[in-house]
Amino acid sequence: PFEDGSSIQLWNDDARCEAEIARLAPKDLAGWRAMQGLKRRLRDALRPEGDGDLWLDPAPEREEIERRLRGDAEAHALLFQWSMVEMVERYMDDERMHLAYLGQGVIGTNASPHDPGTASVWFHHASGRMFGMPGTWGYVEGGMGRVSLALAVAASDAGAEIRCGAEVAAVVPGEGVRLESGELIRTGVVVSNADPRRTLALVDPGAVPAAYRERIDRWRLRSPVVKLNAALHRLPTFPAAASGGFKPHRAMIDVTRGLDAAQEAFADAERGVPNIGFAEVYFQTAYDPSVAPQGKHLVSVFAQYAPYDLAEGTWDSRRSEIGRQILDAMAEFAPDVADCVAEYEVLGPPDIERRIGLTGGHIFQGETMPDQMWEHRLTPRTPVAGLYLCGAAPHPAGSVIALNGRNAAMAVLGDTTPA
Repeated sequence: PFEDGSSIQLWNDDARCEAEIARLAPKDLAGWRAMQGLKRRLRDALRPEGDGDLWLDPAPEREEIERRLRGDAEAHALLFQWSMVEMVERYMDDERMHLAYLGQGVIGTNASPHDPGTASVWFHHASGRMFGMPGTWGYVEGGMGRVSLALAVAASDAGAEIRCGAEVAAVVPGEGVRLESGELIRTGVVVSNADPRRTLALVDPGAVPAAYRERIDRWRLRSPVVKLNAALHRLPTFPAAASGGFKPHRAMIDVTRGLDAAQEAFADAERGVPNIGFAEVYFQTAYDPSVAPQGKHLVSVFAQYAPYDLAEGTWDSRRSEIGRQILDAMAEFAPDVADCVAEYEVLGPPDIERRIGLTGGHIFQGETMPDQMWEHRLTPRTPVAGLYLCGAAPHPAGSVIALNGRNAAMAVLGDTTPA
C-alpha cells in the first residue's frame, strides 16, 4: 500500500505480476522485466538446479564467482556494488515501484537502502527455490517450531539422544562439553548452532588461535531489527486493497513511508534513536488458523530501524512507546489496526539476544553484505580441535534454508569418516 491510496500486488506468478505493473506503472514494465531477468541470470549462474550450487560448502572464491558470471557487468554490479536504491532506480522510474522492493535490500541488515552492497542482500534472499518456484518463501504449518520438531524426530530415529535444559558451561576441545551441572559429555566432535562470538566465549582462550579470535571480535553482528508480535481480535482493514479482489492478509505487506524516510530512520538509529522507516507485516493465520484460537489471528511485524543501545532510556522503559511507533506506521495503511489488537509484545535487539542467545540480536549471526559473504564468510570448521559451526554465521549465511547445517554435517563426516 502507498500513501496516495494506491497499492500493488507482486505475485509469484509472473503474468499476474506483470498485469499489476502494467496497471500501476506501465512505463516500468520493461525495466521490471530486465531487473527480474538479471536476478534470474545471477541465480542460474551461482545456484543452478542440480549440481554446481555455490551455496554448498566450500564457499566459492571470488575467481570462481567471476568465472560463473562470464563478464556479465550487471550481474557483477548487483552482487558486489549496487545499493538497493541504485538498482531500483536503474530499472524503474515510478517511486512506488522503488518502495515495493525497498525492504528486501536491508532486511535484517544494519545499513540504509543507499549503502553499496544492499542490492546483494536482496539477491541473497531471492536466490532459493521452494516447490520449484524461484525466490519463494513460505509458512510452516503449525509454526516455525515444527521445523525443530521434525529435526528432533529425524535425529531420534537415527539414534540421537536429545537433552533439553542442559545448559553448556564450557566447550573442552578434544574432550567434549561441560554442563552447568558439572557433568562432562565426552565427545571428540562438538557442533555449535550458537553464533560464533557466543560459541568462542565457551572455549578457553588459550585453545583459540589469536587470529581467529580477532576475526570473530571484528565480525559485524549488530541488529537493527525490532519485532512486534500481536494477538488480534480480528484482521485489520487495508483500504488500498479494497478494490483489488484479493486477500491482502495473505501477502507479505510492506509498510514504508518512502526512501527518504528509510534513510532518516537509519541515521536516527545510528545515534540511538528508534525510528520505524519500514516494516514487513505477516498475518500467519490467514494461511494457517491452527496457530491461534478459533476466530482469532496473529500478526508478526519485522521493523527497522532500532538501535541496540538507546540514546535515552532503556528498552524496558521505552518498549511500549516503540511498539506504538510500529502500530502507528501500520495504521497509516490499516487505520483500524489498534482496535484489532488484543495484546502485543515488542522485542528489541537486546531482548532477542537475551531470549534466544543471538549476540547483538542479529538473526543472521552476522551481516550479509558482500564483505562478509562467500570467501569472507566463516566456515563450518573452526581452528579449535573438533569444534564446528552449523548456524547462520558460516557460508552461505542466514535464512531458514538448512544449508548451513548441511554444510557442517558434510564437514564433520569428511573429517571423521575412515578412508
